[in-house]
Amino acid sequence: MHEIAPKKKFGQNFLTDRPIIERIISSAGQLENKCIVEIGGGSGNLTEYLLEAKPKKLLVIEIDKDYIKTLKEILKSKNVETLLISDDVLHTDIYSYFSEPPVIFGNLPYNISTKILAKLLVPSDRKKNWEKLLLMFQLEVANRIVAAPNTKQYGRLSLFSQFYSNPSLEFQIPKTSFFPIPKVESALVKFQSNFNNYDDYNDVLFQDIIKKSFQCRRKMIKNTLKNSYKDISNILKKCNIPENSRPENINLQQFCNLTKEIDRLNA
Repeated sequence: MHEIAPKKKFGQNFLTDRPIIERIISSAGQLENKCIVEIGGGSGNLTEYLLEAKPKKLLVIEIDKDYIKTLKEILKSKNVETLLISDDVLHTDIYSYFSEPPVIFGNLPYNISTKILAKLLVPSDRKKNWEKLLLMFQLEVANRIVAAPNTKQYGRLSLFSQFYSNPSLEFQIPKTSFFPIPKVESALVKFQSNFNNYDDYNDVLFQDIIKKSFQCRRKMIKNTLKNSYKDISNILKKCNIPENSRPENINLQQFCNLTKEIDRLNA
């Protein structure tokens, strides 16, 4: 199965645990006649199961050209429209290959997992591009994505993820489910599409506010933001956010309200 040695430079830890793969497919729900993307096909373990789900179309992206031959063999043997791209997902216009929002799967390299997530979550060209994401992360990152206010894990990544989607940690994946075995545990996070916040609030301003807020997460937010936004004390009062609040105490809706008020004043 592993005639080609996994490469550290691509962060390759291939999922080999068949029961775990079946749980991932099950977590996605109905896939028949759906458009599907797999990020990082690798040796094709998950790819085979995705084909068995009878999708309308399957796009596989794999940066490592050494696995292209293997993936081609897997893809050509099935009665499904397939496409294989050998490129970096960060440089690939995924959505140009579909006429409808796809379901996206990915066993993401730990070192660039949040970069890939950001690319997927933020709508490109003001379009709502995806239906569902099922992505594997280092457990620590997964916990940060779904974290609630007033916890150590809660932060910019939590707010960013929850602004653009409804994420849920589906289940933990033991490190022995991968080859080579990584040093950390992983988890599957499912992101349901939710573009209400994107439609209602200035998302560029929202990102700027949470970035500045969490640069000093232990400082009161009025002190963190006072140099960026005028009259921040009154703005916080209008949004029913106590002046002595720290960023980790402020929930998503409050940050959205803060975004709307600052946006209104800057209009």
